[in-house]
Amino acid sequence: MTRNRATYVKNILIPCVLFSIVTGILSGGLIFLFRTAADFVSRWSSAAYRFVGENPQYVPFLLLCSGVLGLISWLFLKYIPDCRGGGIPTSIGLMRGVLNFRWLRSLIGVFGSSMITYLGAIPLGTEGPAVQIGTAVGRGTVRLLGRRHPAWDRYVMTGGASAGFAAATGAPLTGILFAFEEVHERFSPMLLMVSAMTTVSGAITARSLFALTGSSWEMFRFTSAFPLPATQFWVAVVVGLVCGLFAVLFTKGYGFFGELIQKCSKVPLIVKVLCVFLLVTAVGFFCDEALGSGHHVIETLFVGEGTLFSLLLLLLIRSLLLILANHVGITGGLFVPSLAFGALLGGLCGKLLTAAGLLSAEYYPVLILVGMCSFLSASSRTPLMAVCFALEALQGLNNLLPVILGAAFAYVIIEIFGIEGFVDSVVEKKVAQSQQGKEMITVEREFTVQPNAFVIGKEIRDVLWPPSCLVLSVDRNPSAARGRGEISAGDILHLHYRTCDPSSTARIIEALVGVQ
Repeated sequence: MTRNRATYVKNILIPCVLFSIVTGILSGGLIFLFRTAADFVSRWSSAAYRFVGENPQYVPFLLLCSGVLGLISWLFLKYIPDCRGGGIPTSIGLMRGVLNFRWLRSLIGVFGSSMITYLGAIPLGTEGPAVQIGTAVGRGTVRLLGRRHPAWDRYVMTGGASAGFAAATGAPLTGILFAFEEVHERFSPMLLMVSAMTTVSGAITARSLFALTGSSWEMFRFTSAFPLPATQFWVAVVVGLVCGLFAVLFTKGYGFFGELIQKCSKVPLIVKVLCVFLLVTAVGFFCDEALGSGHHVIETLFVGEGTLFSLLLLLLIRSLLLILANHVGITGGLFVPSLAFGALLGGLCGKLLTAAGLLSAEYYPVLILVGMCSFLSASSRTPLMAVCFALEALQGLNNLLPVILGAAFAYVIIEIFGIEGFVDSVVEKKVAQSQQGKEMITVEREFTVQPNAFVIGKEIRDVLWPPSCLVLSVDRNPSAARGRGEISAGDILHLHYRTCDPSSTARIIEALVGVQ
């Protein structure tokens, strides 16, 4: 085996097999503990609200407890800023290389801060923190076992994020698609190997632990809805259009409230956090459906509960609370709350169509299913992931065509209005905050690919270059053996990039092209 071939194999086997399996096992175990703790805390919080609802004289005590939780949450956000906001946008920024963090501190902070969020019944989910925990485990694996190898870092973090998503949702195939469609927005063989190996090992670990404790690892346990007749497929189009339009309004509303909150920059963070906790407590006392991630909302909608007015009111309240909580930076996920929005929109359409005599009541659950997938498709710009999630986690096989129709038309609406995905808008906000006050520098350099380089045997499009890094041209080494389009030792790469940390970016590029 030639030296170049040995280098290529090493850079495949170690990150794609060894580190991926280790990351998957650790992520699966940690997510099991995280979900178990989150379920316990959420049940305890729900019981507390029910008790106070039956005994109103304890309302002042409930508000006091909410204030204490807000204070603890503020301490987490102040001293461990890596745990601020949704875990998925933060993880995407890390995997794209536009954000940075301390992996161990982030892991501890996300775990602890999330428990405070769920105890306070803030309407945020568990899947975002689970993804960030998996991302942190991926970086920790490389830092501890890989001698801080920056070329492997983002690949293994991607695998950890996929495993975290799969273990949190019980949808491993969707977790793999998450790496391609939402994180990196492209496909490469190495990303497939890393995400698949990590996701499988993480899912096996989590599922085994849930089985040993007698609990379910699936996010939802639904019975399959009645298949929607072909003559009624038009209702899926209606739901898709409604979800697409609401995704446009929600994304614009998120930006609008973000500008308002930014104008209140002089208001201390502790005041903002306390206001959100107390507001959620006050709202939850009168409308307990507004509390929590929205998982219970989805389950009640599937059995047809709720009036048209109550669903509309709940949609508005949960939207406002989610936007406020995320802008303030409270730790928690956006995935399940987004699914709840879609379920509420599907429920609203179902109520209207049923009342108008245009839809039989037995097909009402189909519209809930289509609504969840349509809003996910539009808000995150991930139609493939939405359809796959419907098949894996929502028993959507009997209604695959309506799900595809709804997801496709919702995505069309987003494209027509030119709205970026909600998650991408959150990522951009985080990046802007991290780069505030820093000067961007434009650099053009030539790098010679060394015999020990990570990029050997790969095409340019398959390499996770630093953000904003472009390969302007390649001077091929005429004596090197290579496959079509592959980089080989001795090639000279002409790179152009913009960065606010040129030394760090240069180190990453040097790790990719080899020690010179």
